[in-house]
Amino acid sequence: MLAVKVQFDEKSFKEAVFLLRAIPRAVPRVFTRAINRAVDSAAVDLKRRVGSILNVRKGDIAKALKKRRASYSNLTGTISAGEFRPGLIAFTGTRQTKRGVTYRIMRTTGRKLLPHGFIQRMSSGHRGVYKRKGISRLPISEQRGPSVWRVITNSKDLLKDATDAAGDKMAKMINQQVGYELRKWNR
Repeated sequence: MLAVKVQFDEKSFKEAVFLLRAIPRAVPRVFTRAINRAVDSAAVDLKRRVGSILNVRKGDIAKALKKRRASYSNLTGTISAGEFRPGLIAFTGTRQTKRGVTYRIMRTTGRKLLPHGFIQRMSSGHRGVYKRKGISRLPISEQRGPSVWRVITNSKDLLKDATDAAGDKMAKMINQQVGYELRKWNR
């Protein structure tokens, strides 16, 4: 399991405590909201970065990402990528031809052919790209693309860039939430 961890540094924590010392219970509220907003923003940023590599909709990338939000007792938030592998039908431009199914997984590579593959809607309503395991009609297996976790780990500096962007967003969110608490208190 791969994760981007969003947390605050000690310097920003001390500054926020100093600024909010007169407001009761403001510090955990500020940091919880700031971390949760930074986690949401980092998840969107990670979806964009993976979407620039994979030829798949961002909603299918979002199925692989899991967000763990901060609470008063646990002031850390994480975004993790699991082993979810979208089916070939989820990749944009997948189509049936006479020779099989053509698809394109990465945005930088060309189209590939899955010989004797076929696109079919099952009785459950699920639509996918299938291939027969042998000469007979059954059994068939659904063909899938790479997992989002594998794309993130194989991409050069993608995880580091996403973590750096989350840290920058965290600093901005802390300042924004401290300002919000001070404006709310001064009313």
